[in-house]
Amino acid sequence: MKIDDLDLKLIYLLMDNSRLSISELAERLGVSRPTVKSRLEKLEKEGVILGYTVKLNPELLRAHNVVALIVKTDSPEKMSEFEEIIEINRFTSRKYLIKIAVEDMEELRKVIEGAGFEVIEIMPVLESIERTTPPKVKIPFKCDYCGKEIVGEPIVYKYHNRVYFLCCPTCLREFKKTRENIEKFKLKEEDKVEHAHEHEHHAHN
Repeated sequence: MKIDDLDLKLIYLLMDNSRLSISELAERLGVSRPTVKSRLEKLEKEGVILGYTVKLNPELLRAHNVVALIVKTDSPEKMSEFEEIIEINRFTSRKYLIKIAVEDMEELRKVIEGAGFEVIEIMPVLESIERTTPPKVKIPFKCDYCGKEIVGEPIVYKYHNRVYFLCCPTCLREFKKTRENIEKFKLKEEDKVEHAHEHEHHAHN
């Protein structure tokens, strides 16, 4: 499996927003649409991208009560029969931490009895905080400002619908300054052109 810096930029963008179209991805990466399309097909074929997910509004998830349980069981395969069990984590050969989403305590009791495990501890889940972990891929990945190889996680900076990857806060600061200076220069040039047109207009009159 060979992944380069363009592939990784694509992955970062899709992790941030999986609904971006091929045209939007191409614009942000500064490449053609066919390039993005072929890269996505390659990443899907090689199993790097397994699918595109949708994040639900937390208000919808609160329609269920989520409960965490530490349990013991000799028949862990039975837990997969219950759709109410939404997460299974194994500690030892018999001990598990599981999460169950139910409407009420009666439904919880039915799951516990049906799955046949011994409950050691039960705790209601009051809040779940999801953290997005950037992909850890060892590939030659160059800073868009200084050109040096990035060690560790890149700093991702979005500017005018384009995405840039920088190696350190110093490069990010200098990159921002450069972009600001370019914008100021463009505005000055536009003002010059506008004044020149005004001067021509007055001269004709």
